[in-house]
Amino acid sequence: MPYELFIAFRYLTARRKNVFIWVFSLISLLGVTVGVMALVVALALMTGFQEDIQDKIFGANPHLTIRGGWGGSPIPNPEEVSRIAEEVPGVIATAPVVHEQGLLVSERNSTGYAVSVKGISPRLESLVTRIKEDIVAGNLDALVEETASGREGIILGKDLARNLGVWIGQRVNLLTARPEVSPFGLHPRVVSFEVVGIADSGFYDYDSGRCYISLAAARRLAALGAGATVVEVRVDSLRHLKETGDRLQDRIGESLFVTNILEMNRIFFSALKAEKLGMFLAIGLIVVVAGLNIISTLILMVLEKVKDIGTLMSLGATARSVMAIFILQGVLIGILGTLLGAVGGTTLCWFLDSYQVINLRPEVYYISYVPFKIRLGDVSVVMLVSIIVSFLATIYPSWFAARMRPVEALRYE
Repeated sequence: MPYELFIAFRYLTARRKNVFIWVFSLISLLGVTVGVMALVVALALMTGFQEDIQDKIFGANPHLTIRGGWGGSPIPNPEEVSRIAEEVPGVIATAPVVHEQGLLVSERNSTGYAVSVKGISPRLESLVTRIKEDIVAGNLDALVEETASGREGIILGKDLARNLGVWIGQRVNLLTARPEVSPFGLHPRVVSFEVVGIADSGFYDYDSGRCYISLAAARRLAALGAGATVVEVRVDSLRHLKETGDRLQDRIGESLFVTNILEMNRIFFSALKAEKLGMFLAIGLIVVVAGLNIISTLILMVLEKVKDIGTLMSLGATARSVMAIFILQGVLIGILGTLLGAVGGTTLCWFLDSYQVINLRPEVYYISYVPFKIRLGDVSVVMLVSIIVSFLATIYPSWFAARMRPVEALRYE
């Protein structure tokens, strides 16, 4: 072991006559530990929010969407468009979909809720989105099966079902935006459905305002014949989403246009990244404060060890060696505090995430609890920044100690 490291370690562990310096060293260590721990928890919190919300958005929606002309006209030949899309490298599944808007009412709640009606083919939709895994009651395939009442089947989001006060086997009425013409004039079109399933995507906006019916039923409601509103597309890699979308756009021509999920939610995802960066900068000030504590501790240490410094120099120690002693002392405080903070922060994050300690109102925060997701890259960056700050904090005190002359140092004694 180099003697500089040995002396630095002894200064940190040996009992001193001046207890205040030992207390300051402990405070510096705790400061680094708390700062690193706070940074790890804050980044895990923001990463958890970001990944959880992104996972729910990506799971409930297609990666790419093929739409009609710029005016939003329907696609008359969705099967042909699907065939062309599936030939594009990177595309793994497609599904024609009909979108409608309506008002859903029940016997227990006649006020009604505005809903987005999505007409799907259960088999194809389960290849494009995570709808099959989101079904918590009932059966997705029941959409295309005949019900006991003879009505068409409908799947409701869990929050929508709770608001309407209905469950599997009960009836709901859908008022569509397309009126019916009768001898008595125009009146809203009302279609009865039987609830055959409940979906839980984990995203309140979807679960409270979305329902699913069969593609055939949606086509009748929208009077589309064999057409579709959009064709949904799933790709094999989100990293190459834009490239796959560009290839698909070139293949289908200018009569249709392709949008991807990242572009449609670009502002939302950018806001999440900006919040994470802001949180890192704000909480990172704690580590800077801990670095200031290291500076004050080392300055007091230099003033206490004036005689030791003079003795070392008189024995042949160079200024660089004296400087190294106090740099190593500060870096040891930083490394130990960083390791303790990283271990404590990751342990706390694991506990908070595993047991879902912090609950939220999903109608406000989109999710039901605060997730904490630890990334090795985030923890590594925090540890690196902490050690660098600790090192920078040692420069002035160690330079001050290295400037001393042996005779002047011993003269103080």
